Amino acid sequence: MDVFIGIDVACAKRKYLPLVICGNERERLVPFPLANHPIKPPRGLGNALTLHDKVNQAFANDVANYIETVCDAFHLNPVRIGIDSPLKPRDNRLNRRLAEQALDKSGISCYTTPSTDDFQKIKAKGIAHLQANKPIQNLPHAHQIFMLLGFALNERLSKVTECLEVYPHATVKQLGVADIHKSKGNQAELQLSAISHHTGWPKTDDEWSQAGKMCLGPMHDKIDAYSATWVASLPEQKRICFGDPEKGDAIWIPKVKPISSATVEPPTKPIPQRKKKQPVSNIAHKRSCPACNQHEFKRWPFGWDSHAAFRCKGLSEASTELRKAEFKRKYLPKN
Repeated sequence: MDVFIGIDVACAKRKYLPLVICGNERERLVPFPLANHPIKPPRGLGNALTLHDKVNQAFANDVANYIETVCDAFHLNPVRIGIDSPLKPRDNRLNRRLAEQALDKSGISCYTTPSTDDFQKIKAKGIAHLQANKPIQNLPHAHQIFMLLGFALNERLSKVTECLEVYPHATVKQLGVADIHKSKGNQAELQLSAISHHTGWPKTDDEWSQAGKMCLGPMHDKIDAYSATWVASLPEQKRICFGDPEKGDAIWIPKVKPISSATVEPPTKPIPQRKKKQPVSNIAHKRSCPACNQHEFKRWPFGWDSHAAFRCKGLSEASTELRKAEFKRKYLPKN
């Protein structure tokens, strides 16, 4: 049986890699219940270890072994893999990748992919930060380090089958269900409902009750992985490309029309979720961005600089450095 795979690249410590495997059943994209499978995908090792290429290569090899083991067990043939991460560094001659420039023109925000030269500096800065015993929560470029794992996954998994770069946020923007952050309320289920209009799954109450079993992890990560699988399952003529595939700089999303919000409904019963551990009270708290109110910081103010530089819509300055200075001046507490 031919199958398609989607990966929501994550390197958070001890977090299972969200990975979904789907087959086409009567023109419906149906996932295997991998959460129930006795063999589990590898767990993330954290940003600190992700700074090291050999660690990422070993992790990517573990992912390839996991895919091959599952496929062998069920007699599956992987056709294509959608990876929610840049597949290689930015060209040193560009300020933004071609794909990112195309997203910019479409009004879709994304982090800038560093170049190979940039990443050498990022890794050196991160290692120096840790060697100085500074808090890992303040690790520089925390929102770009995961891309190093994405590069390693692409290099290794391309030996298994074809890999595509996908961007679930751009997909839900195309579907018209990206107004609220995916981790808020039942937004993840609403996004899955919009996707299901095209994939044919889930439809019944029973299928909705099984949706949480497609892989391990938070529901919004599972749906990002399923979204990645959807894009991977589509032939090229049914995909939209941002960038230039011939130059190896492309992000793909489905070629679909937005769905009326009136037709997008969550399941009648909530999808079962594992209980989350209670947060430790003495760490930084969650908070919406005080400038744009469209981004939630999981550990305010960690990550403010990257958000301010590239994504925040509540700032007036143009350059990244001036945007960060404006944000810092207006919204960060004075020491």
